Amino acid sequence: MRASLLLRILLLGTACAYAGSPGAQTTQPPMTRGKTLYDRNCAVCHAVDGHANTPVAKLLETRPRNFADPVEMARVSDDQIYRAIKDGKPGTAMAAWGQVLSELEVGDLMDHIRGLATTRPLLLTAEQLSAEIGKRIYRKDCAECHGLDGRADTEVARVLRPLPSKFADPVQAARMDDGRMYSAIKLGIPGTTMGGWGGLLNPAEIIDVMRYIRTLEQPLPPGMSKSDLDVKVGEHIYRQYCTYCHGDKGDGNTALGRALIPRPRDFTNVGERARLSPNEMAQAIARGKPGTAMAPWNGVLNPEDLRRVTLFIRQKFQRQP
Repeated sequence: MRASLLLRILLLGTACAYAGSPGAQTTQPPMTRGKTLYDRNCAVCHAVDGHANTPVAKLLETRPRNFADPVEMARVSDDQIYRAIKDGKPGTAMAAWGQVLSELEVGDLMDHIRGLATTRPLLLTAEQLSAEIGKRIYRKDCAECHGLDGRADTEVARVLRPLPSKFADPVQAARMDDGRMYSAIKLGIPGTTMGGWGGLLNPAEIIDVMRYIRTLEQPLPPGMSKSDLDVKVGEHIYRQYCTYCHGDKGDGNTALGRALIPRPRDFTNVGERARLSPNEMAQAIARGKPGTAMAPWNGVLNPEDLRRVTLFIRQKFQRQP
């Protein structure tokens, strides 16, 4: 509270001082005008060099933006800077300057702010910059549940049900295609503690986070091939969605399976398996079977899921009739 009050007093003082001398800076070159405006009105929090490490800044609960950080500034659009200057930032000490500065002065100030980040070389490709931005967002907003290393073994994660996704696990990562991951970040996942971030992150920032999450995936365990991974992922899908009716043994001999008419398909029966090719079995899972309890899984399972669960079924359940 004291920090916020102190800042507002300082900002009010500078605002009044500037308002008392309208047009005083109009004869200066644009970049000089921007620096003069910045030094007069912004440097008390953001620092002359933009690093936001001033005594006032250190008192604030929400730290001012570091204008000198090129990665941080890559996240900020011109419109966001303009709106922050004109309207302020609710919930922070950033006051609105729209009644103090003219449109031309706001433009001069924006130009100067943009220049503060160019004094440090940014030796990153566009993709590396995206991943670095994603890393910062992830560590700030995601690591508490998913872990800094993506293993989801944090104190918070251990009490959540269901457990947060383990981005480091290649089996789980294999099921997280880009569409699923984008939707989960933007909209959240119903029935879990994963809320939607679409109101806080723009589409580019969601992609930045996705790009960083992909870097957390660990290599396959020693001795596991890509085809082995497909079977393992298929088993994961089968255990999650299919065992209630078809059972761990694949024979449909479960409490629910015995109550169904007709009974679930017996995957251990060679004759049953021979009736359908792998592609036909995948399509049967996707479309369901009218007149039975077999619902369509298209939309829940994507084509890769269907291929992998079919592969698991055909390899796992080999008992003769």
